[in-house]
Amino acid sequence: MLNISLHTLIFVSVILILLCSLAAQLSIPSIACPQYFQYVSDDFGYHGKITLPQVPVGTAEVRAHFSQRGLPTSDYYGQIIPYPDERTVVQNVLNHQPATFRVDFANPGIAPKLTLLSLDGIEICTDTNYPPPHSWAKLSYKLFTYTTGSNNSPPPNVPNVPISLIPVKLDTKPNPSVTPPFQTIPSINSNPFLTSVLTVNSASAEAPTNKFKIPSRKTATAAVKPAQPSSAVAAITTIDLQNICGKEGNVIRGFVYGGVEVARGQFPWLTAIYKKDTDALSFKCGGSLISRRTVISAAHCFKRLNAEQIVSFFGRHDLENYSEDGIISRDIQNLLIHPDYVSDTPNADLALLQIEALEKFTQHIQPICLWSESTEISLILGQTATVVGWGYEGKSNQDIAPLPKMVDMTVASNDDCLRSSAAFQQIVTDNTICAGNRDGTGPCMGDSGGGLMMLRNGRWVLRGVVSVGQSSRRRCNLYEYVVYCDTAKYMTWLRQNFLD
Repeated sequence: MLNISLHTLIFVSVILILLCSLAAQLSIPSIACPQYFQYVSDDFGYHGKITLPQVPVGTAEVRAHFSQRGLPTSDYYGQIIPYPDERTVVQNVLNHQPATFRVDFANPGIAPKLTLLSLDGIEICTDTNYPPPHSWAKLSYKLFTYTTGSNNSPPPNVPNVPISLIPVKLDTKPNPSVTPPFQTIPSINSNPFLTSVLTVNSASAEAPTNKFKIPSRKTATAAVKPAQPSSAVAAITTIDLQNICGKEGNVIRGFVYGGVEVARGQFPWLTAIYKKDTDALSFKCGGSLISRRTVISAAHCFKRLNAEQIVSFFGRHDLENYSEDGIISRDIQNLLIHPDYVSDTPNADLALLQIEALEKFTQHIQPICLWSESTEISLILGQTATVVGWGYEGKSNQDIAPLPKMVDMTVASNDDCLRSSAAFQQIVTDNTICAGNRDGTGPCMGDSGGGLMMLRNGRWVLRGVVSVGQSSRRRCNLYEYVVYCDTAKYMTWLRQNFLD
């Protein structure tokens, strides 16, 4: 009897071990590029291992994005570090040997899914996010491997990446082969948001129902004086936007749900646009700096306004702090609304704000790149796009948040958008983009005019402008898609009125 019980116990133990092993294997997500990334199990749980066969000598940025089911469980977002140590990895790079990095996860007990791995902005592999609710982490590490010459100065960074990883050229000049007919930008005072019923709401700013275009009644009582640009950056004489645009500040973004606050200078083209009142300023919309003299925003933001009533701020981060170093303000010299804009619709919902030229770009003030790829919407379906802005954060009587936030979302087809709600029947066209997570996250009141951005080979590129969404009782319905004006479809008009 004892022998039978002992054999039974051993059998059960073996089965349990096998089941635990199988469960552990099932808990590891699939890997889009197993030759470059692996999950490693240790006594503390899981961590990741990145192995890159070729890393350029000089400055090299390794970036990894991860998707995790559910909400964040802590304020720790994880990290990427050289493995076994930085000195060894630097020596390997100089000797043209593989470089290895360790990825520590926010929750070692649950391995997150790798959704992007890139080197110096060149995508090595990508994968889809988990379905909502989910959170995500975006981690990066910069490795410096300079060899010192006789003058003790670092040599130029010469990429040494696999030939198959070919970057996309970001051309700021017109490309007639991919440029369709253009239309102009709508004004901000029209209401781009839809109510939860099937009609388009055109309520005034006193009764906002649109998360995007409605200005905040929060005013600034302090007098605002333009700040001088940082002296650390050399004055710009010949502007080469192709080399400057779209570079994100060197920060780590963690797991987010419903938007995460961004670091100052992370998206240096982010522009705060205000209306001049009699004795104060009121926040109106967001915008994107695209050159020294041009800002792009949404036309609906400027309904019944002229250029003299608007002022734009660059380098702003905390809207409650007017003493931030490096802030620059500019009056608007010329306000251009796209001639094809029809009030309260996203078609041609674009405005260009022409300003006196900025003397310098700084770490907090730089332009975003313009779209230069094909304008065919089918080519970006299912891809991730990002919106950043000071939009409504859910607090009563507050249309904007003092600090900007960002949220990622997935580009959807027009058919998916139309099937989701009859309210979209009159506003979704070939010149709009539908995107959203439909999980309660996304742009809201105060985000109007901000850019819909996509990452291309390490550069952020403007693809759309926040235009129309659904709302009810001053609450944004982010369980439905949001509609953006597709700026790529209006590049001819934009470039005709673009001031560098």
